[in-house]
Amino acid sequence: MNIEKRGNVYRVRKKIDKKLYHLTFDHVPSKREVDEAVSELYANNPSNAVQGTFKDCALQYIAIKENVLSPSTVRSYNAMVRSMSDIFLRIPMKTLSSADVQAEINRIALKRKAKTVKNYHGFIAPIVAMYRPDLKLTTTLPLGERYVPYEPTDDDIKKILEASKGTSYELALRLGVYGMRRSEVCAVTVDDLEGNMLNINKSLVKNKDNKLVLKNFAKTDESTRKIYVDDYTADLLRAQGKGYAGYPTNLWDNLSALQKRIGLPHFRFHDLRHYYASMAHSLGIPDSYIMRAGGWSSDNVMKRVYRHAQADKERDMMKFASQYIQALS
Repeated sequence: MNIEKRGNVYRVRKKIDKKLYHLTFDHVPSKREVDEAVSELYANNPSNAVQGTFKDCALQYIAIKENVLSPSTVRSYNAMVRSMSDIFLRIPMKTLSSADVQAEINRIALKRKAKTVKNYHGFIAPIVAMYRPDLKLTTTLPLGERYVPYEPTDDDIKKILEASKGTSYELALRLGVYGMRRSEVCAVTVDDLEGNMLNINKSLVKNKDNKLVLKNFAKTDESTRKIYVDDYTADLLRAQGKGYAGYPTNLWDNLSALQKRIGLPHFRFHDLRHYYASMAHSLGIPDSYIMRAGGWSSDNVMKRVYRHAQADKERDMMKFASQYIQALS
């Protein structure tokens, strides 16, 4: 990738599939910005359309987007292609209809949960938009019960942290309580620590070959952040050197076994993020700070998915209100 400054603009030349692309920016672009721009340019050029089946276009779509998608997303897209029906995959893209897409979604819905079906459609739709922009999909997706995770209470978290002391996963759980994702916990090292400030700027995920790879960037732009951790957690990281040295899925096994041993309801490692958001909200911390600390992309996402009211905190607030009313009489 060559970047040249011409006056007030920066010109970039990049070759993909033996084709040379020319792009201009008003600033020095990052590699991701260049890859995204090339992907968009490729998609908007009709001459690049693959004259083949849906499968041909799906694989081409993945190849075009591979540089701007996370390795785990590429892996999941390839898995979706492998699991789709041959009937659908063999349909020529130029004759594909909205009814064909609906039929495939119906087939997937017979074996998959509603959320998974929506993920499949979320993969199919942009492929259609890229290669058949004339085709407007009118797909009906299945309705499913919204998953409502169990949210750990303060007492649950206290028991978890006490019971995990001295284990190889104690630090991982503490970082999870600070709102860090499992992929971030497994990637963070002592080099990311500055006093009590912890830099979160990379993640450990599986690639299309099902192998763990270290991404030198976080899940989203908002996920790149700094958080303040307590002295005990900071000292653990200095002593251990890494957030978690084991295989990422082992964290789920360790947490599940710990919950069973001390008699707690089952909840996922990711639900520690739920706890962090609601705990911080109950303390009166402004939503903008909670969003920043947790790396959420929008206030809407945080409120809709993560900020569940804690039952004990809700009860305390109602009790406080009732005491105020009683004092008036």
